[in-house]
Order: sequence, then C-alpha cells, then structure tokens
Amino acid sequence: MLEVRKAAGEDEEKIFRLIRELAETVGFAEQAPLIDIGIWSRTLKGMLDSPDWIFLLASDDGESLGLVLLYVRPTLTTGMNKAIITEMVVTEKARGKGVGRVLIEEARKQALQSGCSIMAVATDLDNAGATGFYKKMGFTQERTYFEAQL
Repeated sequence: MLEVRKAAGEDEEKIFRLIRELAETVGFAEQAPLIDIGIWSRTLKGMLDSPDWIFLLASDDGESLGLVLLYVRPTLTTGMNKAIITEMVVTEKARGKGVGRVLIEEARKQALQSGCSIMAVATDLDNAGATGFYKKMGFTQERTYFEAQL
C-alpha cells in the first residue's frame, strides 16, 4: 500500500537514489561525479534538521517510489508563508500510477499546516511530462522564472 511520510536522516540512501534518478531524468547526471558525498550528506542533514524544509517520501512495501522537497519561506507581500517545491521525482517504474498525485496532495496538506497561502514549482518549459502533470494538479503558469550561473 502506498505510504507518504516525512523523510528523516535514516532515509539518506533512499533520498540519494531518488535525487540521482531525478538528475538522470533532467540531464544533470553528468555533474554527479563532481559531487562530494561528504558535502552532500552535510547539506542533506542541515536541510532535514531545518524547520524550513519538508521532505516527503513515497514508498510501497518498503520500496521508495517518489520524493518531494518543500521549502517554506515567509513572504512580505502576503504576510503568509509560501511553499516552493524545489525537487520532485517519481521513479520511472512508478510513473502514471498516482504516486505524484499523492505526493502533491500531502505536500499541500503540509504547506497549509505550515501557514502557506501559495505553493509554487518551477520546471523546464520543454519538460512536457512535468508541465502537464503540474497543470493537471491545478498549478497555473503565473510568472517567468530567470536564473543565472554564478
């Protein structure tokens, strides 16, 4: 049976595998050899220990099927919090089986409990699968997102 729960430090290996699959899916896998696993582990621990981050892990019968990371931050424009989905992945094997929908539903609940009035996500415009999924889940394109390499 599909279960979604908050992830914890003991889930590091599961989180790593899911983030690795996300990197392969979106074309960032070539950067993986450059990652220092010690730095990655410290970063993950800091995020898991922070009240600003929510990690939701979906699994079925002990098998990890998906992950969504929410960053909760205050906004001065609304006076409330905003939840930003920074990473989301559903394993290739589990896609199309409702795992993503269940993760988003739980993310919404967690965001509301954290005082959020908005939940946002960014994805590449040419990622038709993700774009279609988020639209189906009720997200609308409200802004254009820019980024610059530092």
